[in-house]
Amino acid sequence: MRMTLGEFSVKNSVLVNLLMIGLFIFGGVALLNMPTELNPPINFNWVFITVVYPGAAPLETESLIVDPIESEIKDLDDIAEIQSNAGGGYGFVMVKFEDMSDAEFREHFVDLKAELDKVNLPEEAEDPVVEAFDSGDFLPVITVNMSYTVPEKEAQKVAEDLEEEIQDLPGVSKIQVSGLAEREIWIEIDPVKMNALNLSFDEIIFALKSSNLNVPGGNISFGRKEYLIRSLGEFKSLQEIENTIIRVSAKGEFLKVKDVAAVNDRRKELSILSRMNGETSITFSVSKKGNANSNDVINEIKTLIDDLSGQLPAGISFGYTNDNSVYINRTIDILRNNAITGMILIFIVLYFFLGKANALLASLGIPISFFITFIFMYIFGYTLNGSTLFALVMVLGIIVDDAIIVLENCHRYRMLGLNAVQSAIQGSKEVMTPILSSIGTNIAAFVPLILLPGVMGKFLRIIPMVFALALLASMFEAFFLLPSHYADWTTKSKVYARGDRRFFKSLRAAYTRFLVRVLRKRYLVLGALVVVLIGSLMIIPLIGVEMFGEEDWDQFKILLKLPEGTSLQETDRIMRKYEQAAQNLPLSDIQDIVVNIGLLQSHQEWLTRENVGQVLFQLKPIEERTYT
Repeated sequence: MRMTLGEFSVKNSVLVNLLMIGLFIFGGVALLNMPTELNPPINFNWVFITVVYPGAAPLETESLIVDPIESEIKDLDDIAEIQSNAGGGYGFVMVKFEDMSDAEFREHFVDLKAELDKVNLPEEAEDPVVEAFDSGDFLPVITVNMSYTVPEKEAQKVAEDLEEEIQDLPGVSKIQVSGLAEREIWIEIDPVKMNALNLSFDEIIFALKSSNLNVPGGNISFGRKEYLIRSLGEFKSLQEIENTIIRVSAKGEFLKVKDVAAVNDRRKELSILSRMNGETSITFSVSKKGNANSNDVINEIKTLIDDLSGQLPAGISFGYTNDNSVYINRTIDILRNNAITGMILIFIVLYFFLGKANALLASLGIPISFFITFIFMYIFGYTLNGSTLFALVMVLGIIVDDAIIVLENCHRYRMLGLNAVQSAIQGSKEVMTPILSSIGTNIAAFVPLILLPGVMGKFLRIIPMVFALALLASMFEAFFLLPSHYADWTTKSKVYARGDRRFFKSLRAAYTRFLVRVLRKRYLVLGALVVVLIGSLMIIPLIGVEMFGEEDWDQFKILLKLPEGTSLQETDRIMRKYEQAAQNLPLSDIQDIVVNIGLLQSHQEWLTRENVGQVLFQLKPIEERTYT
């Protein structure tokens, strides 16, 4: 006769207990090492192509930049959509590929770059910037806002140092800085002096190029060692540029750059302006690496800034927006609190019906199932994010059902006179088929989410996967771990000897009478249920349909898009009116007000143009504010 799973579990209690301890240990390790983030890592299969063409009008960028790029790439395979925009001084093309695997997208990305190399662009245009866009680019883990009232040059030096230190942190992928102009060295030539000395631009340019070199010189062997030779001649200061020799006169005098030009250290003109709480600011939007933990990265950034703040002069302050750790920790707290509450309620309810030992065994099924799920998530490369946590919260009330069914049936056989071992074997065997059917139907209900196409499908696909893993983990716990625990832990229990409690007998008798009445009028009941179903479907339009319900976030934005051609200065003037109106709002619930001119970040698009702007209100945490 073939041994059942429950029988194997009962006869190998040591193995089962060791396995349970191992699951707790490895589940805890998996949980601690699993990256946490707000959203699952998703590759959108989008490519952004940006070409800067200084001084060009929109019509020129369209005909000389955008149109040639579109003509060259349009024949690539699996392109779903091409969007383009031609503005003053730049051309932008967004390529959306069909839904495909990450490996296939990487191949198409290489093919796209190869096609771009064939495009003949104007000599004045800069090289195309080609970037694959994913969820890490779309949603940075945190934005650091540095406002300042100190001299601009001093603040820019602090910002540059801070950018380098943040970039050096483990787990940081990239930083998008707004409000910090790029450093430039300007060599302004005096045409009068140049003509007087009979110089040409080409001579000056050649002298500068020749003196600003870093050239490899190959290798040389000496004895048992080999040395790398390099010619280091890059400029390190303004004085070196000024003292660059252009040529030597017939009298042996050196003609230097400073004799015909002024050398200045300047900043590029800003394309994005930022302010925080009315003060000029510089913002750092930080994205993490795919395998990094969001909370760890954010905590390291905050620790770095706290240490730096004590060394900075007065007049420089920091604030945070888009802090993903707030939402991640809030969701984790909900999961933890719901799990603890569920365990307590399960224990209380089962204590009255099945006794203390059975209640404890059923409650133990929640953490065991979760720890098994964490192991599977870690193996399959999933992260602890908003979608996976949502799936775990949703499945929390279901994973304990299997254990309750097994325990109740084992308890029934115990009351019929079987001992603990026999009850565990027979009780678990008898309910195996209905539990498998129940789990199968629950998983089948979520299969359509796995089959959803597009970006939304990629975001939602993780939910049914984690949901199914948790149900399979609960099934393993109910059929393999629980029978052994029931046979060992309830041997001395006397609950079964007392029989059912009086209130339970009364409840069962009342339910029996009600069920008999329903069955006698079963056709009427079925008809009423059909009417309720049809009525429920009819009122759906009145209720409304949303993919996700409204959630109280700790921030909101005002987005502004002005007519094409509006200058950055005019956009700034208009944005100041919104900023002043925002400062007049009740500030008790507002933590920071951040204004960006030249940047717009919506759910549909990210724009960096002179005619756009946004006002971001960072509110205090929901626990601390009056209004929602």
